[in-house]
Amino acid sequence: MKRNTRNNRPLIIITFVAIIYLLGLLILKYDLNNLPLAEFRVDYIGNILNILIALLIVVACIVLSTGKKNIDRRRANLILVFQIVSLLSLVFVFFVQKLNLINNSSYLFNFPAKKVYVGLSFIFSDLLQIFSMIYLYGIIIGDENYFELRALIRTIVAVVILLVFSLLFVWNVKVYDESKLIRTKYDYGLIPGAAVYSKGKPSPIFEARIRKALELYREGIIKNILLTGGKAPGEISESESAFNYLTNLGIPKKDIVVENRSSTTTEQIKYLRNEILSVKNNNTVLIISDGFHLSRIIQIAKFFKIKTIGVSSNYSMSFSKTLFYRARESVALLLFWFFAI
Repeated sequence: MKRNTRNNRPLIIITFVAIIYLLGLLILKYDLNNLPLAEFRVDYIGNILNILIALLIVVACIVLSTGKKNIDRRRANLILVFQIVSLLSLVFVFFVQKLNLINNSSYLFNFPAKKVYVGLSFIFSDLLQIFSMIYLYGIIIGDENYFELRALIRTIVAVVILLVFSLLFVWNVKVYDESKLIRTKYDYGLIPGAAVYSKGKPSPIFEARIRKALELYREGIIKNILLTGGKAPGEISESESAFNYLTNLGIPKKDIVVENRSSTTTEQIKYLRNEILSVKNNNTVLIISDGFHLSRIIQIAKFFKIKTIGVSSNYSMSFSKTLFYRARESVALLLFWFFAI
């Protein structure tokens, strides 16, 4: 009897920490995007994934503490350490974001260092959560041979399954075909920024987005064109490049809105919500982008409770490029689902 009581104590703590981690993660996701928790959606894919992992950990702890299967103290303490480290990673993210502990102007791997550290901390924390979940269920199943190695391999398999799910989600682009578009007028057509070549020329991918928006504008489907996207050092911004392109083709300046500070898709959607639309505005925004990009941007807009419809550009690419861009988008989508970054 003493043995069961002694071994159950770490499981109780693991359960408590897992719940605190879930609450902390959800609060961070909304707070760091300046959203009130009142806008939390249970039906959002990312929130479902967050809740599911925590719930499975809690259920595993209940099964181990009440069933015939037992967990030795060494393994229980290992998972407890993982849970605490995972929670501390969230604390690190909170202080980095709130206290600006990392210089915003510093870069790492050609990305803002602050975003890199925050992203890596988030990923590390959730990998520990997934490993803990699989480790606990391995004990329930009764694996003994190469137990830790089995848990590690299963964790890798779980991550691969998540990536495949995200890739399949991103690959479904037929829904963004122009033929699916409701023929009505939209106040805004948003063109997310993309690469700009020398002398301010839009890249082929970016140009295809602009030309599709131009086509929709001339058909009277969109009233105003919203251009977003900042700039790299020594170049004009993505939005300015698109602005020059459109005005040279005769689009009135009064029908174009330019945002030139954002560096990510999430920041562009934040701008749309905070500067263009009010919280109570129910107008639907048309987003013109590439098929591989629209799945993610529509999911981001859904997180911010913005009604959007996507229309893909006419840009075509080789299968190898298609695979590369969709794989990249699937990773980015997973990061947004789990951490809203």
